[in-house]
Amino acid sequence: MKFFEELKRRNVIKATMAYIVIAWVLIQVLTNILPIFQAPVWVLKTLMILMAVGLPIWMIFSWVYEVTPEGLKKTEHISKDDSVTATTNKRLNIIILIVLLVAIGIHFIEPSNSELQHQASRSTSVEGNTIAVLPFMDMSPNKDQEFLSDGIAIEIYDELCKYKELSVAGRTSSFSFKNKDEPLTSIGDQLKVNTILEGSVRRQQDKILISVSLANAKDGFIIFSESYTDDMENIFALQSKIATDIAGKIESNLGLENEVTHQVKKINPLAYENYLKGKLQFVNGPINMKEDEVFTPMKYFEKAVKLDSNFAEACAYLSLAYFNMSDWVLEANNVSQRRIALDSAKLLAKRALSLDSLSPGAHLAMGSYYFHNYDWLRAEKEKRKAVALNPNGADEKCMLASFLSGFGQVEEGLLLDQEAIKQDPMEIKWKAAYARDLYYSGNYDKCIEYCLLLLQEDPNSGGADQFLWLGYARKKEFEKARKVLAHFTKEDLKDSIMSSFLEQNDFKTAIKKILAYDQESSINSLQNPIFKATFYAFIEDKENTIKYLYISYDRREPIISLLRDSRFDFIMDDPRYIELYEKTGFKDYDEYKGKQKTAYKFKPNNPL
Repeated sequence: MKFFEELKRRNVIKATMAYIVIAWVLIQVLTNILPIFQAPVWVLKTLMILMAVGLPIWMIFSWVYEVTPEGLKKTEHISKDDSVTATTNKRLNIIILIVLLVAIGIHFIEPSNSELQHQASRSTSVEGNTIAVLPFMDMSPNKDQEFLSDGIAIEIYDELCKYKELSVAGRTSSFSFKNKDEPLTSIGDQLKVNTILEGSVRRQQDKILISVSLANAKDGFIIFSESYTDDMENIFALQSKIATDIAGKIESNLGLENEVTHQVKKINPLAYENYLKGKLQFVNGPINMKEDEVFTPMKYFEKAVKLDSNFAEACAYLSLAYFNMSDWVLEANNVSQRRIALDSAKLLAKRALSLDSLSPGAHLAMGSYYFHNYDWLRAEKEKRKAVALNPNGADEKCMLASFLSGFGQVEEGLLLDQEAIKQDPMEIKWKAAYARDLYYSGNYDKCIEYCLLLLQEDPNSGGADQFLWLGYARKKEFEKARKVLAHFTKEDLKDSIMSSFLEQNDFKTAIKKILAYDQESSINSLQNPIFKATFYAFIEDKENTIKYLYISYDRREPIISLLRDSRFDFIMDDPRYIELYEKTGFKDYDEYKGKQKTAYKFKPNNPL
């Protein structure tokens, strides 16, 4: 009892209580403040340890010393008559009371702050793993290597996309800031990222120098800056090294989906140059495919493969270009040229995969390989593998979304489209893909609404026109469909014959006259037999619709996948349609997926 009384007399208990309360309030304040300054987690942990270590020291101090008007004095040297213990005790009571009031204030001022702190913590975690890769500067003496600086930035972007827990702003959106003198903080706000990667490229003969700097998008301060140099033939390993270093500076525990994610082989520098030139111009079909979008990149990919036949990514993208040429550029009646293109595409796809089984491009090419073989299930698996290998790749997501939406898995397809748009909001083709998949979903009202918004953003969007008129037609708003289709055929298809019929007649009359003219003189836009089938479907000409569907099948057209389109609902009970559905492998696909065929029947205005 005497010891306890002595503790009270020396105010050790009150001093300890004051220390604990102050420390607790200080921790609450620091917990809210430190994240604002992006302080590492170890800072708060270290301060908490120091406070814990300081407690016994403070208790010993308050036992040994007493605060007097003359300063600190040992308690044992002060007589009870001269002691100011009672005064100190009152002061400690006041301090404890004030600090407790502050603690209560903190608790109530920020609405119970647990939820807000949780959201802030979650937000910081998510935003902390976001990055935009801006176009790199061309530092060559003659300023003639822009394709190289842009291409290397894209390749590093692609490497960063392989980190599943790292959110990478889309390429089109990031590259929209090229040659713009805009503060990094503003770019960060617009792209909704916390970090921005800038860089420059300088080539000296067969040597390459890449300088990069990673900046905090909130304040513009540099987080990391480094220069890398190597032989051009080692460019893939160099790009992967840069991406790994950058990812590590953003978050130390970011992991790759696969341990090996890049080619370690040496590459022919000139082959790499041509590959970059092709990739900068490559567009994958099928929406509004133009000839120059196929042939221009194809010639670069061909040079790259010729210079280095073991270049997996060049083989993969040349394969995709050949598939595009066969499907969307060569005339449907030119069977021999289409066969040569398809054979080349298939051989290149298999070669790309054999060279690099972890190449997303190789799996996309193999997806097209199986698609053209009507092996729908393996096509889906390959496209899913491409997405798994490149989780942030918008191209891969949209190609998978196109397949899934056309094969009845519209909810997942639309979600993938939305992810691609969120990642790269300035890329118009992802939005056109979303319009397409809204149409496939059977939600025609939403498809029309979205297409109209898209045309406000880009009046020249052929993809929006294409699915706007289809949406109107499926809702039987034929006058609106006629006007949009007339504009689409004139401006996008450059088909004056079709547009003139549509401008001068009502919808169904125009369709009949177009088909009659095609029988006599042939219309370029209707060369593919399945397109003829879809036009005959609009006037519900059962015999000609089935006739051209079978011609499409006999020619092994991959676009036979449109067989599932709701335009063919009126013949779904016809034995010939059912037979064709089985011959093209759709029934087997449905059975494997464990769904009935009716699950894929699109229903207008069926909200997702």
